[in-house]
Amino acid sequence: MHHGDTLEFRAKRFLLIEQPLEPYFELIGQHPTLLDGSCPVGRGYAANWAIDDGWLYLVGLAGRWSDSSPVTLHHLFPFAGDRIFATWFSGTVHGFRLDDSEQPGDAAVRGRYPDIVLTIDEGRVRSSSIVHRGTPGAEVDGGSDRPSGRDSLASAPEGSSLLI
Repeated sequence: MHHGDTLEFRAKRFLLIEQPLEPYFELIGQHPTLLDGSCPVGRGYAANWAIDDGWLYLVGLAGRWSDSSPVTLHHLFPFAGDRIFATWFSGTVHGFRLDDSEQPGDAAVRGRYPDIVLTIDEGRVRSSSIVHRGTPGAEVDGGSDRPSGRDSLASAPEGSSLLI
């Protein structure tokens, strides 16, 4: 289900299926009361995430309080800087790549497999799998037997690097 959370990873943007901020609200035992306006119904916010040096950070938040004033990261994390290290999150996140011209609302789940799958443990990326989407039928390495285009999947275990 589309809910507006996005992730930036290696200069690419992804629309997330999971909601990494929800476990934080469970941890603290309360969920802020936010207006259901331009953000997804029922949540009242959309979060922006980034992976930096193998760590998951909350870098932005869009939403409105009940008095219509904007929600900021500093409201939820008053003593934090411009980004919040997501130590509360452990699990797997799945994302669909957003093209440069797309906004999160434009990229409804397209009935395809996720473009990125990250396994995260207490805010640290432990493994990643990334689908490289290209022109269907395009050859890779001059006609080798390796899959190409939509069938090409790359994986990287903990401590390794994967370029997309």
